[in-house]
This record gives sequence, structure tokens and C-alpha cells, in this order.
Amino acid sequence: MKVGILSMQQITNYGSFLQAYGLKSILESLGHSVEFINIVPGKQLHEYKKGKFHRLSLIAKRLMVRNPFKQIKYSLLLHRRFDSEFKPELGVIPGENNSRFDAVVIGSDEVFNIAQQTWFGYSPQLFGQGLDTDKLISYAACFGATTTDILHKLGLSEEIAGLLNNFNAISVRDRNSCDTVKKLTGKMPELNIDPVLAYDFGKEISLPERDDDYMLIYTYPGRMNSPREIKAIKDYARRHNLKIISIADYFDWVDEVVTPHPFEVLGYFKKAKCIVTDTFHGSVMSMKYNRPFAVIVRDMNSNKLSFLMKQFGLEARIASDPAQISDILNNKINFDSVNLTIADEREKSLQYLSLNL
Repeated sequence: MKVGILSMQQITNYGSFLQAYGLKSILESLGHSVEFINIVPGKQLHEYKKGKFHRLSLIAKRLMVRNPFKQIKYSLLLHRRFDSEFKPELGVIPGENNSRFDAVVIGSDEVFNIAQQTWFGYSPQLFGQGLDTDKLISYAACFGATTTDILHKLGLSEEIAGLLNNFNAISVRDRNSCDTVKKLTGKMPELNIDPVLAYDFGKEISLPERDDDYMLIYTYPGRMNSPREIKAIKDYARRHNLKIISIADYFDWVDEVVTPHPFEVLGYFKKAKCIVTDTFHGSVMSMKYNRPFAVIVRDMNSNKLSFLMKQFGLEARIASDPAQISDILNNKINFDSVNLTIADEREKSLQYLSLNL
């Protein structure tokens, strides 16, 4: 079958790249030919509308470091590598893809999240509108911070319910997304793991050529800047003689910033002595490679990240206070249980995609 994937593959983000690559690879292993469909922007919504000075305020926030020129340097390097190397390698071609498909898979990532400021706003296309296909399904899709209350407030609950009812099958990756689909459509969707966990990446992973011991920081610009968080991280690294390495984003309190290929990011996680993250995919990659990690849950990602920890019995990895980071990193994880759950969920994912395509 000719299958289209509509996802977040255009985003300059390692997690977005890896989940898109993982889903594409799984579909190809099932014998399908796969193309990516780029997002057609929709309208900007009320309080989530990007104003004239949104980009400037975002840049200003990210430059609140002692050396803003380094922040600019690493940001430009990241975007340049994604645009010139990583996205073409993934198969992302600029412009709209108006091809006809035997089936379209929407997901993974926050494809259903309209409660955020994005360049594409509220795009009904992400809910299947206007796609030329015989079959429409989602895989591990996520509503992120969007809830039914927010949809009602925006006056979009009926419209989105109607669009979701056109799907042949719906799969989501967290409880809030599951509940939202159930409330809107009356149907219980499948619950599947993110493609970064569902796909092995054994052939793709690239280990960094370094032998030093390091703590890995995986976050986004403008986050993990609380003095108490920074102190807890630095104190732990100092006591354990660890270098502090940040993936892609510059912080003036880390020892080194690296901007590797996405497959080498996996390698950095696999070789890390420990990880501190406040992101979904940072937690996923820590689990995947059985590394000690502490996760800081933010309001913006509490729905998906809290559920992920609960799903794998890892609630104890959540640092609700920076003072807990040290104890969390020192506590061992029962990865036998985690790995069994991942294996079971991988089989479940393959069954869902095989059955519905």
C-alpha cells in the first residue's frame, strides 16, 4: 500500500525526527511504501494566536544567558543541520504533498494539540480534513495540553468530534488523549507507545566516540533555568565527577553542548551515566536504553509525561522538587519490568498497524 504519514516531521526537534523515522520504518517493515505529508497551516486561535512580537519575545527569553552569542550559534547550527541534512534524510520535501494514498496515518507526537502557539495554528488537516485517501487512521497521537474543556471554550468540540468520527481507527499514546477521544466520539481509542519505543533503532544508533563519564541534560531553550534546579544538577555532577553535557541547546552552566545526528543522540543517551530531562522523548530515550534518569514535569507537558511515568511504573522518577534529583538518580530502576512492558507494547503496536492498514 501507498501510505502517507502526517506528523511533526517538519519540526526542528530530535524527538520529532526520531518518532517520524520510527513510524516510517515500522510501516516499511510491514511492506508499505511511505511518504510524508506536510502540515497545511490553519487559523490562529484566540489566546494561542502568535502575535506580531511572539518570535521576538521567544528569542529574547532564549537569550537570557551570560553569552547570548553562543545561544545564537548553537540555535543556528541546529536549524541548519535539520534543514540541510536531517529532514532530507528523513524524506521531508518542502511544499504540500497532494498525492492520493491508500491510507494515511496521523501521528505520532502532539498532532491533536491545538492549545499551543505554533506556526500552523489549528489545522483541520491534522484531524484528517482534505486528505485524499481510502483509509484514515492515527497512531499514538497526542492532544498534549488540549482537553475537552479547552475545546468547548474554543467552540471546536463538535467540529473536531465530527472529524474524529471519520477515522477508520484511532490510536493515542496517553490517558488524556484517550479520555478526550472517548468524550468527543463515544468510542474508546487504542493506546499505543510512541514510535521511538516501538521501533528498535538497533541498526541506526551511533555511539559517540568519547570515553568520559557524563550527565546528559535534555530540555529546550528557556527551560531548566531555575537556580534550584541548576544547583541540584551541578552538585550531583560534581559529587560524582561527571561532565554535564547538553544536547543542542546552550546553557551557561553546562560543560559542553553537542549538536549530533539524531541517531547519535540515541548513542549519547545509551552511554550517559545519568540523565536529567523535562521532556517526553528525553524520558522515552532514557527508558529505552535503561539509564538512570530524573524527570521534571512542567505544566505544559504534565498530561503526557505524568502518564508515561505511570504507564511504566516509574512515578518515582519524577522530581517534584529539585532537592529530590540526587536521591532519584541514586535509586535503581527495575528495568526488567520496564523492558517487558516495552516488548508487550511493541507487539501490540504491530498488531494495531497490521490490522488497520
